[in-house]
Amino acid sequence: MQFSTFTHGNALAIETPNALAGYFRVGWGTQMIFPAPVPQQTSFGIVYDEIGPGTWLHMPLTTTLATFGLFGPRLVSVTLLFSTEHCRITDVHVYDGATIIHRFEGALKGNFLGSRDPRDIDPERHGSDSATFGNTLKLPAPHKVFSAIGISFYACAFKSDFDVHGHAGGPPFPQAVLTVAAAGAQFNVTQPIDRTTSVVTIREVAHGP
Repeated sequence: MQFSTFTHGNALAIETPNALAGYFRVGWGTQMIFPAPVPQQTSFGIVYDEIGPGTWLHMPLTTTLATFGLFGPRLVSVTLLFSTEHCRITDVHVYDGATIIHRFEGALKGNFLGSRDPRDIDPERHGSDSATFGNTLKLPAPHKVFSAIGISFYACAFKSDFDVHGHAGGPPFPQAVLTVAAAGAQFNVTQPIDRTTSVVTIREVAHGP
């Protein structure tokens, strides 16, 4: 059987708050504002750093059905519900307690506040294009959970992210905003045996109708 568990975005922890221009938590999540590109005077004129200041962000996830390893869940994938404006997520690290399970690299940006791959809920579903749901990151192989899952991801602004509205050449720059509404994970859990049904079946076979 497959289960999903999610943590709301207002539980997000910011590792380096001083790297941000501002942030706030509200009922629908946490919103972070990244500093605008800083001009540097060179012999060639004013230039801007391609990569702006950023920070690691952390989200804890509860794990169900893990008592003494009974029906121990296996982590299959993680999902971030987020949106970006003139910024991006560059790395996503998945932890089981203090042990890192997997590192995902590559830019994540766009609006995924209300997008989930239907196969997160129904693995047997057909016709779902996983490329449309880039906010779900699948592990190379299912991971047997030892304690608790945590998701850490790095976000920052890139100068090229301001090209969308033609601001790459210089100020005034629009705000670079990351909004996180939730983070979650999908687990495979061995379905428990119905012992009552098993006993009845054995008796029926032994004694006949």
